[in-house]
Amino acid sequence: MRKILARPKELILLAFILVCILGLFLSEKLYGETYEKVESYSCLIGLSLPEVENPSHGALMEELHSEMKNRDLNMIMKEAGGDFLQQCKDIKQLAAYGVDVMVISPIDSEAVREAIKELNMPVIILENPKFFDAGSVYMEYDGIWGGRALSHMIFNEHSDGILLLRGPDYDPVSRQREEAFLAGLTKEQRESLTILEVGQNRDEAERAMKYFLISNTGIKAVAGLSSQTLYGAYLAAVKFRNFDMEFYGIDNEMSINKISDGDFHWVVYNSMAKKILDVGEELYLGKEVEKKIEIGEM
Repeated sequence: MRKILARPKELILLAFILVCILGLFLSEKLYGETYEKVESYSCLIGLSLPEVENPSHGALMEELHSEMKNRDLNMIMKEAGGDFLQQCKDIKQLAAYGVDVMVISPIDSEAVREAIKELNMPVIILENPKFFDAGSVYMEYDGIWGGRALSHMIFNEHSDGILLLRGPDYDPVSRQREEAFLAGLTKEQRESLTILEVGQNRDEAERAMKYFLISNTGIKAVAGLSSQTLYGAYLAAVKFRNFDMEFYGIDNEMSINKISDGDFHWVVYNSMAKKILDVGEELYLGKEVEKKIEIGEM
């Protein structure tokens, strides 16, 4: 009787061992290739953005992901939805994750400034001149160079009939580019210039341009301070079957490459994403870097 009972126990044990071996084999077969593709990294970068709905921030995220390939680093991103209290939480949470370098495009708030002060790591501040002294490095597109280059390009080909697409007052990048654009003009050129408020993104610009074209004629050239607003104005012109205008813009290469149709003239910036990652790695390695970095001509 005992011998008869022993065999089922032995069979159960043998079956259990076989199942374990089969499971191990299947796991290796199913997941082994995935594990082999995982690459280790040395430096972890934390990125805090006000809102990815801002076209320039969305483009920056895509550019960063592209530039990160084959680099010994990784990145965690938080987006605050335009809420300064949320950005404070994001900054603290990123720090808790153990990031080695923090990259912050700060919302105008003393609370955000205080949250940055509490960080015990290198900090790169992006495109908010009010926070120039808040981090280890301040980085921005050279709006003065860009605005002047754009005005020189367009007025070199057109003496009148020029429309400038104006961004929102709260956008420091747009303001700086506009001021530089206007500073390069003569009195006669300023008087002949038409300025249109178009908001911050493509849809807002397209809507504003449609209303403008209903009651305005004589525009020969359109100047946009970003690729998104320029493209929105272009779409409005196409819908009105107005093909006589030329379009001039300023942006980085990745944002420009998203626009596949239309004949545009561009002032092209170098890659901010590449510079962020280069400087981030240098800070992580303890190297000295410039306090202020301006991204200029490509």
